[in-house]
Amino acid sequence: MARRNWALDLSTRCGSIDKHLREHNERTDVIHRAVGVALENLKSHVGHLEERFQEAQSWAHNLLEEQRAALDGWQQALSTLGNIPARKDFPLLGRPSTPKMDKDRPSGTLRDFVDSGEVQRAGVEASHVMPTFANHVQGIEKAIDEIASNTQQLVDEAAESNFEGVDGLVEEVETIAKKIGSDYEHVLGLPNNQKTLANISRLAFNHTQDLLPTLLEFGAELQAALVLAVQRRTEAERTAIRHMRTISSLESRLADVNGQLVNLDLDSNAFDVIYSVFQMPMVYGSILIESVRRREWSEKVKSDSLSLVEEMAVLRDEEQRRRKKWLKSMGDFVTVTDSTAPGIEVNLQGQDEEWPDVARKEIEYYIDELKTRHSMANLAEELTQQLKDLDSPTRQQRRRAKAFKQGSVFDLSRSSILRADDSVRSLQEEKTKLEDRLRGSDSRVRKLEDLLHRQSQMSRPSSGNFGPDFPGSPASPHPDTLSRRSSVSSRRVSATQSPEEKALIQRIVSLEAELAAERDSVQRLHKEAHVERQTNSDKFQEAQSTKKDLIGNLEARQREFEDERRFLDAELKKFRLRTEEMEEELDRLMDSRENGRQEIDERMHQLEIDLQTAHAGSAEDAQTIIDLNKEIESRQGTEESLQLKIVDLERQQSELAQKNQENHQALQAIFMNLSQGGAVPSELPDIIKAIEVLSEGLSIHANNVEASMAQATTENKALEEQILKFETEAEERTKSLEQCEEKASRLAEELSQERSRLEEVNSELDGERSKFTSLHSQIETGENGSKALREEIVEGEKKHADLSHQVAELSKHLAEAESLAQESKAQAAVWENKAGASSEIEQQVMARFEARGTKSHELSTQLISQVEKLGRMLEQLGFTIIQQEGQLVVQRASKLTASSSLGESLAQSGIVSIRPDPALLGWMQAESLEDEDNLFKAFMESLAQFDVAVFGDVVVKRVKDIEVLARKWQKEARGYRDKYHRIQVEAHDKIAYRSFKEGDLALFLPTRNQAIRSWAAFNVGAPHFFLRELDSHKLQARDWLLARITKIEERVVDLSKSLNGVVPDRRSLGDASDGASLDDENPFELSDGLRWYLLDAVEEKPGAPATPGIAKSTVASAHVDAKGSIRLKRATNEGGVAKTLSRSLDSRRDSSNSKRGTPTPSQHAVESTSEIARPAESDAGSAPRDAAPVNDEVRRDQLSGP
Repeated sequence: MARRNWALDLSTRCGSIDKHLREHNERTDVIHRAVGVALENLKSHVGHLEERFQEAQSWAHNLLEEQRAALDGWQQALSTLGNIPARKDFPLLGRPSTPKMDKDRPSGTLRDFVDSGEVQRAGVEASHVMPTFANHVQGIEKAIDEIASNTQQLVDEAAESNFEGVDGLVEEVETIAKKIGSDYEHVLGLPNNQKTLANISRLAFNHTQDLLPTLLEFGAELQAALVLAVQRRTEAERTAIRHMRTISSLESRLADVNGQLVNLDLDSNAFDVIYSVFQMPMVYGSILIESVRRREWSEKVKSDSLSLVEEMAVLRDEEQRRRKKWLKSMGDFVTVTDSTAPGIEVNLQGQDEEWPDVARKEIEYYIDELKTRHSMANLAEELTQQLKDLDSPTRQQRRRAKAFKQGSVFDLSRSSILRADDSVRSLQEEKTKLEDRLRGSDSRVRKLEDLLHRQSQMSRPSSGNFGPDFPGSPASPHPDTLSRRSSVSSRRVSATQSPEEKALIQRIVSLEAELAAERDSVQRLHKEAHVERQTNSDKFQEAQSTKKDLIGNLEARQREFEDERRFLDAELKKFRLRTEEMEEELDRLMDSRENGRQEIDERMHQLEIDLQTAHAGSAEDAQTIIDLNKEIESRQGTEESLQLKIVDLERQQSELAQKNQENHQALQAIFMNLSQGGAVPSELPDIIKAIEVLSEGLSIHANNVEASMAQATTENKALEEQILKFETEAEERTKSLEQCEEKASRLAEELSQERSRLEEVNSELDGERSKFTSLHSQIETGENGSKALREEIVEGEKKHADLSHQVAELSKHLAEAESLAQESKAQAAVWENKAGASSEIEQQVMARFEARGTKSHELSTQLISQVEKLGRMLEQLGFTIIQQEGQLVVQRASKLTASSSLGESLAQSGIVSIRPDPALLGWMQAESLEDEDNLFKAFMESLAQFDVAVFGDVVVKRVKDIEVLARKWQKEARGYRDKYHRIQVEAHDKIAYRSFKEGDLALFLPTRNQAIRSWAAFNVGAPHFFLRELDSHKLQARDWLLARITKIEERVVDLSKSLNGVVPDRRSLGDASDGASLDDENPFELSDGLRWYLLDAVEEKPGAPATPGIAKSTVASAHVDAKGSIRLKRATNEGGVAKTLSRSLDSRRDSSNSKRGTPTPSQHAVESTSEIARPAESDAGSAPRDAAPVNDEVRRDQLSGP
C-alpha cells in the first residue's frame, strides 16, 4: 500500500514537473520566435538598403568617372573653344555670369561664350569636391558592410538551439505507477498460501530492484530537465535582451545610412560649369540649326499665307462675278441688294525675337571645321543628322503625301488648298519610289517568265530523238542521171579543152556535187521534220487524250469531292450534335460531381461541427456531472448532519416527555397523598388546582401545627435556592439549544429531589393528619391541654402554608418544563420540514442526474456511431487504419497488401479498429467516482484516436486523386473515341472477311456449285454467308460483286421438314433466273443442322477513275485481278491470292489508279484484302467450322490472274 501511494504521489509530482517543463519550453520558444521575427525584419531592411546602395554605388561610380574625365580634359576643351570660330550675334548663348562680348568685332570664338575665370575657379573647386564625394561614398559603403556583417553575426548567434525532450518520461512514470497499483490490487486478490507468498515476495523484489529505482531515475531526469529548462529560459531572456539592444542600435544606424543615401549628391555646381565647356560646341551647332529651322518655317508660313490670300481672292472674285450675272438674269423677279462676297484676311501674330540670319552653308562649314580641325567626329555626326532632319517632312506633311493610304479625302482637300513646295516634293519622291518598285517588279516578272520558259524548253526532248538519224555524206552514192551524164560528157571533152575550161569544168562538177549533197541534206531534213511533225502530232493527240482523261477525272473527283463533302458535312453535323450532347453530359457529370463534392464537404463540415459540439457537450456534461456529484455529496453530508440533529432532537424530546411524565406522576402521587381515596384529575392543571384546594383545606385545619415551623422554614430556604437554580437553568436553556440535554438532566435531578421532598412532605402531612385526628379526638373528648393543641394547630397551619407555597413553586416549574417541551416539538417539526424539502431536492437532483446520464449515453452512442460511419467510409474508399509508433496512420489497403515486406510491416504495425469498446458506453453508470473517471478518460481516449483532421486530409486527397484520374480517363476516353471514330471511318471503306454485320462491305464471289449458281461472301474462317440475289445485281454477267450488307438473316438447315416435300427443281445454267429458291429449308444443299446466313446487300456505287499516268489508260488494271472463270478446275497459281491480297495499301495509294473517296469496283478488285479487309471484332459469334461441301466453297481462284 505504501509503495502504491508513493508511486502515485511520484507520478503526480512528475506530471506537475512535466507541466512546468512544458511551460518553460513554450516560453523559451516564444522568446526565440520573437527574436527571430525581429531579426527577419532587420534582415529585410538590410537587404533593401543593400539594393538601394548598389544602385546608388553604380550611379556614383559613373558620376565619378565622368567627373574624372571632365577634370582631366577641361583645360584642353577650354583651349579648343578658343580655336573654334563663332558669330557674335548670339546674345542668348552662354551662362548668366558670362561677360558680354564686344559687339564691334565681326566674329569671335566659342570661348567668348564662357567665363574663363569662373571655369578656372570651378576646376579648382571640382578637384576638391570629387575626393570628398568619393570618400562619402566609401564611408557609406563601409557603414553598410559593417551593418551587414553585424546582422549576419547576430543571425548566427541567434540560431535556435535544439534541446532534448522528455516527452515520454511522464508516460513511462505513469505506466510504472499503474503497474505497481495493478500489482497491489492483484496481490490483494490472491489467496493466503505458501506459493502466493513466494510470488508476492518475488514481485516485491522486482519492484525493489527494477521499478522503484527506475521511477527515481525518471523523477531525477524530469527534475534535471526542469532545472535545465529554467536555465535555458533565463539564458534566452538575457540573450533576447542583448539581441534586441543590438537590433535597436543597428536600426538606428540603418536610419542614419538611409538618410545619407537619400541625400547623396554633389553640393557644388562646379562640374556644371565644367560640363558647359564640353557642351558648348554642341549647343552652338544646335542654335545654328534652330536658327535655320525657324527662319525657313517663318518664310514658309508667310508664303503659304500669301498663297492662301491670293487663292481666296480669286475665289471671291469669281463668286462676285457669278452673283452679278445671276442678278442680271433675275433682276425683274427678285429684289436682292447687291452684296459683296466674304473675303479673308491673314495676320501673322506672336512672332519670335529676331534670330540671327544663318545660312545652311555656314552650318556645313561649322561641321567641317569640327570634323577636320578639332577631331570631333561624333559631335559632327550628330549635328549632321540634325541638319538632315531639317529636310524631313513633318507628320502632317507625310499624311498629306500619302493621301488615301493613311489619310482621308478631307486631308487631301486641305492639302490641295495650301500647295506647298514640300508637299509637291514629297509627292514626287513617293512617285519616284513607286516607279522604282514597279520597275523592279517588272524585271522580276520578266526574269521569272524567262526562267519558266527555259525550264519548259529544257523539259522538252530534242527533235533528233523522235526518229532515226540519217548519216549525211558530202557526195551522194547514187547521183542522178543528169549529173552523171554531164560529168561523163565533161570527161569526154576534157581532152579537147584548154586548162582553163578544164578548171571551170572541175569547178562545175564540184558545185554539182555540192548541190547534190545539199539536196540530200535538204531531203534528210525534210524527212526529219516530217518525222518530228508526226511525233509532235502524236504527242499532241496523246496530250489531248490525257488532258481529256484528266479533265474527266477531275470532274469525277469533283463530284466525288462534292459527295464526300456533303457526306462529311452531314457527319460533321451529326458529330457536332454528338459533341454537344457529350459536352452537356460532361457538364452534367461535372455539375453532379461538384454537387456531390459540395455535399461531401458540407457533410464533413457538419460532421466536424457535430463532433466538436459533441466533444464540447460531453465535456460540459462531464463537468456538470462532476458538479452534481459534488453537490450530491454536500447534500448527503448536510442530510446526515440534519439526520443526526433530528435524532438528537427526538432524543431530547423523548427525554422531555419522560420528564414531563415523571412530573405528572409525581403530582398525581402528591394529590393521592393529599386526598387519599379521591379521584385523580387527568390533566396537569386540574391536578394543580386540586392540590391548591387541598392545600387550602389543610391551611384551615393546620392552625395548630406550630411545632414543625422551624423545619418548614429551613426547607423553604432550600426550596428558594433550588428555585433560583431552576431560574438560571431556564435562562441557559433559552440561550442555547445545545444545553437542552444538560438542562433536562438537571431538571430530572431536581425533579427526583423534589419527588423525594414531596415524599417527605407527604410523610409529614400524614403525620400531621394523624396529629390532627388525634387532636380532633382529644377536642371531641374534651380533654385538657387546649393550649398545647393550639400551639400545635398554629404550627400545622404554618407547615400547611409552607407546603402550599412549595406546591405553587412546583406547579410553576412544571409549566416552564411544558413550554420547553412545546418549543422542542416546534423545532423538531421545523427540522422535519427541512428534511422533507431536502429529500425532495435530492429526488429532483437524482432525476436530473438520471436524465443527464441518459442524454450522455445517447450522445456517446451517437459519437461512436459517427466514428464507425466515418471508419466505414474510409474502408469503402479503400483505406486501412494501422498503428505505427503509437500513432494511427491511414494507408491504402492495396498498398498495404502489395508491400514486399508484409511480414515486417505487420510485425511493426498492426491493423487497428477505430470502433471504441462498447463497454465504455456505461461510463456514467460506474459504481464509484474513480471508476467513472477512469471509464470516461478511456472513452475520451478511444474517441481521440480517430483524428478528424487526418480523415479530412485523406478524403480530400482521395477526391483530388479521383478528379485527376477522372480527367485522365476522360482524356483517354476522348482519345479512344476519336480513334474509334477514325477506325470506324476507315473501316467503312474496307472489306470485311472474318465476321459480318450490317453495314459491312463484302466481296461476293460465285461458288463451285454451278447447278444452283450460289454466291457467297469472301471469308476467312466464317463460311456459309450467302447472298440473296436481286435483279439489280445482274450476277449473270459478272464474276464478282462488291456490295454493302444491309440485312443478315440467320437460318439452320432442318432436313426433317423437307423429307416428305417435293425436291425443288434445279435450274439450268441457261435459265434467266439462275439461282435456288430461298423459300426452301436447304436452298444451297447444305448438311443437316448446319447454321448459315442469308445476306441482303446493295452494290457499292462505282466512282470516277483514278488519276492515270501519261499514256496510260485510266481503267487498264481494273479487270486484271477480277477476271475469272466458272470452270471447275484448281487454281494454277495458288500464290496469286496471297500476292494480290498482301499488296500494301501505300503502294496502291501511290499507283496511278488510287484515289480517296468512295471506292470503285475496279479499285476494290485490285486492293489487298489483308490491308483493306476489316478483321472481325470477335470470333466468338462466328459460325462453327463444319465440314461444308466442296461445291459451296468460294472460288478463290477467281482472284488469281488470268
